[in-house]
Amino acid sequence: EKKDDKVCEFCKKHKTRIYYVIYGLAITAYLAVVIAACILNFQRALPLFIITILAIFFICWDFFIAKYEERIAAFFSPGERYLEKQWFWLKWVLCAALIITIILWLIFDTAKQGSHQLISFGGLVICVLLMFVFSRYPTRVAWRPVFSGIALQFILGLLILRTKVGFDVFNWLGIQIQTFLEYSDTGAKFVFGEKYTDHFFAFKVLPIVVFFSTVTSMLYHVGFMQWLIGKVGWIMQIFMGTTPVESLVAAGNIFVGQTESPLLVRPYLPHITKSELHAVMTAGFSTIAGSVLGAYISFGVSASHLLTASVMSAPASLATSKLFWPETEKPVVTLSSGLQMAKSESNNLLEAASQGASTSILLVANIAVNLISFLALLAFLDSALSWVGNLFDYPQLNFE
Repeated sequence: EKKDDKVCEFCKKHKTRIYYVIYGLAITAYLAVVIAACILNFQRALPLFIITILAIFFICWDFFIAKYEERIAAFFSPGERYLEKQWFWLKWVLCAALIITIILWLIFDTAKQGSHQLISFGGLVICVLLMFVFSRYPTRVAWRPVFSGIALQFILGLLILRTKVGFDVFNWLGIQIQTFLEYSDTGAKFVFGEKYTDHFFAFKVLPIVVFFSTVTSMLYHVGFMQWLIGKVGWIMQIFMGTTPVESLVAAGNIFVGQTESPLLVRPYLPHITKSELHAVMTAGFSTIAGSVLGAYISFGVSASHLLTASVMSAPASLATSKLFWPETEKPVVTLSSGLQMAKSESNNLLEAASQGASTSILLVANIAVNLISFLALLAFLDSALSWVGNLFDYPQLNFE
């Protein structure tokens, strides 16, 4: 017992150092594995190598920002002051350059494929005009979030769909997501038997929702989701000039659902303005939840297309919201005041996985019962319309 007490006392006294030693050994072992894999077959180990380089870059970035934030700010402050002085005319130059670039792109790339390609551009212009006409406060619209949001959507679409690197990256991500979600088949087969695909939606699609919810909960627990959403939200916040709350929620909706993303900023929800609340709701309706994304993938929809649509819709949702309901109040949380995202309430990774699976029960039940009820209602209405049409010798009348 005395020896055990001494060991416990030693561990408590040197707790921090022990953690550093364990982390150091784990990192060393991981780097050794990466190096060995690259030596054996670099092409095969390329994805692991890229992920490792990105992880090292962002870890170093966060470390230096946290430790030397004041020095970095002081170093860049002369340039920041100069930009503030010249910003009045510089912003117009940047806007003009962006508009000219878009026009040239439409002329030399899109128009040569046929004039029908420009119909969607006309639809975008009409949508912006209609939202301005029916805006809550048309005279108080801040046009920076509107135009920068549309521009960011256009730039993302350009990089993802029209450049080889962007297309290959998102295509690779889509394939990896699709492969990863297929592991839910193992659990479905164990619970429902070998012929689980005979009831495709109930036993094939819905288990994907459960699996995705479990993984998301685990990523929340380790802090990865908060980190990823924070980085994406920061980019939109700087580029568009939106507040931290609405930027983080819009970024969160790329990965999670409409009900989960506001929980990232739960402590600030009672203090947000009406415009921010409108942005939160708009962002929620603009993308599909990650769990539902998995369900769509199981139906054969391209994972890269779904992922691209979710990423492009995030800035567009903020642009739409800021046009339809402009900010007229003073936000409580600003860029200078900062924002802390809510942390996971789970005590360990296993509990986080279990809570994620349990949380999906309500979502799975809602999906199933709504499909049953609405398809039944639609069949009834089709039958009723067919009966009415039959009175006039047109029995094929229905909603289709």
